[in-house]
Amino acid sequence: MKAVLAKFAICFGALVAIGLAADSARADGIVFAGPDPCFPAGVGRGCGPDRAPHVLSLQSQGSSSHEAASVGRNANGDVKTGDWLRGSNTQTVSLTDIGFRNSASDIRIYFDISEPLGQSRAPVTLNSLVLTAYDSSGHSVFSASLLTVPATFVMNGNGQGHSDYVFALDAAAAARLQAAIAAHPDLRLGLAANITDAQGGPESFFIGVAPAAVPEPATMLLLGTGLAGAAAGIRRRRKTGQNR
Repeated sequence: MKAVLAKFAICFGALVAIGLAADSARADGIVFAGPDPCFPAGVGRGCGPDRAPHVLSLQSQGSSSHEAASVGRNANGDVKTGDWLRGSNTQTVSLTDIGFRNSASDIRIYFDISEPLGQSRAPVTLNSLVLTAYDSSGHSVFSASLLTVPATFVMNGNGQGHSDYVFALDAAAAARLQAAIAAHPDLRLGLAANITDAQGGPESFFIGVAPAAVPEPATMLLLGTGLAGAAAGIRRRRKTGQNR
């Protein structure tokens, strides 16, 4: 009996270990989506439907190369902590603010690196990036973190106010946020970030949505041909009806 129990315990332990390993390997969070010279709202070409408001700007203090800050929400309004840039548009944003259409998978986080060593391409290291959604009472109803950290990024030379890189939610995180949006359509989004190797900053993040897909010329041609054919058919039917 003891031998059977011992064997059961070993098997159960192995199953638990496998389950933990599988859970840790499960992707559910923010993923890197590539370089993207997007602009924040009000500056040149906007992201998506011309809306991508600043959410978080942070800057290292004194001679420090470390900058960490967050903007969240409670029942009284926005809560800002850490090295957020005073005087900046650090704020939580609503779905309307970012031009949300209908899919959480379209939401993008844009990263603007602005270092005084610009053209020397000195890299910064992003140690963490967290997107949090808050309900009208300031309670967290969704949170997702950058999955691959630390990550090193080099300024693309787009200048302050223009993003260098863009992040998105993977399928699992997007599904969770979609559910949160369905339950709390008035939710607000906030960010937290931790950066090292900064040479002064400021670094900024803004949230928008991916631009709507533009149909290819061939698709537009087929659509136009189809509409023209439908219109011609209607005219023929009307003419036939008049001749009867």
